[in-house]
Amino acid sequence: MQLAAVRGALQWLRGLLSEEFFDACAAHPGERKNDKNLFCVDCAAALCRRCLPHEPAHDVLQIWKYASCFVVRVDDLRLFDCAGIQSHAVSDHEVVFLNERTARKRSASAENPCAACARPLTSGHDYCSLFCKVKHLGESEHRLRRALRVRRQVEAAAPEPHGGKLMPSPASDAAPSCGGSLRKRSRKQPEPERAPFC
Repeated sequence: MQLAAVRGALQWLRGLLSEEFFDACAAHPGERKNDKNLFCVDCAAALCRRCLPHEPAHDVLQIWKYASCFVVRVDDLRLFDCAGIQSHAVSDHEVVFLNERTARKRSASAENPCAACARPLTSGHDYCSLFCKVKHLGESEHRLRRALRVRRQVEAAAPEPHGGKLMPSPASDAAPSCGGSLRKRSRKQPEPERAPFC
């Protein structure tokens, strides 16, 4: 994956498009079902199911495999507008491919090619994957930002100082970072107070 192609995207989006999912989680070696098939938007990091709950307020996506490629449910990807990306029905859910697909022959002369990679698409679609849409829109920072959706936390809490338009904050401001191994942290208990001596 060429990160330079999505350089203008936000950190979480770059992380989502460059991550190798379904590898063993380094924080939980030797554990059963420790493959990283989750992605924390706030931390821009891949997680396994044993990493949860790492931060309950964080937005976590589940990644699936379809046709040997990584896909995400359109309903789960609430922070990005998937309009124009060719979707597929998998187990009654609408999914989109995360990364550019290379298996089929590309053709610029196809009736409806992908706007970024020229892969043939069904009519009514502009992109074969999330990566291709981000890459194509990334040529214009303004168009890419229009495809990003404002966080729910910001929508609920932020004032409207700019004529009714909400100003999104960076992911680091929305919630604390998971950091480190993403293991659940223990809280330090306060020392008990002793009764005064009489």
